[in-house]
Amino acid sequence: MPLFIILGKLTDMAIANMKGAKDRDDKAAHIITSAGGKFISNYYTFGRYDFVAIVELPSAEILAKIIMEIAKWGTVSTETMTALVPEQMYAMAKGT
Repeated sequence: MPLFIILGKLTDMAIANMKGAKDRDDKAAHIITSAGGKFISNYYTFGRYDFVAIVELPSAEILAKIIMEIAKWGTVSTETMTALVPEQMYAMAKGT
């Protein structure tokens, strides 16, 4: 399954309601698993982004659907990258 890294910024509304962060995170994890994905990890960060989430999903199309659903909450903006595990890169480099 494709692996995605989601970099996120919290909106002012999300920051004002940090007491609800666990509920938001749980709801996001539920949406991901309901779409056939796996919520691998989530980290709150300091710097350019407020959080980093790593997820596996069946396709980029499902990722887009999930991002649009979560964006409706008005609590985050995201940037997403497709990720490869090292073994995938090694195999591509060998031409296999």
